[in-house]
Amino acid sequence: MNNPQKLKLTGYFILAILIANLILFALRLINWITFWGVILLGFLFVWKVLPKLKHKLSIK
Repeated sequence: MNNPQKLKLTGYFILAILIANLILFALRLINWITFWGVILLGFLFVWKVLPKLKHKLSIK
């Protein structure tokens, strides 16, 4: 598996977590604090970690 595929797989995994979070919240299986906590963690990952991963894997 090459570097662009690893980055894309990571993005899809985070997207799956956020969609599962939304579904669980809609079904009232998690409370609003957990919902927003997962949203915040996803945002921080995309904002801070993903660019560093992209640079580390040297993908343009």
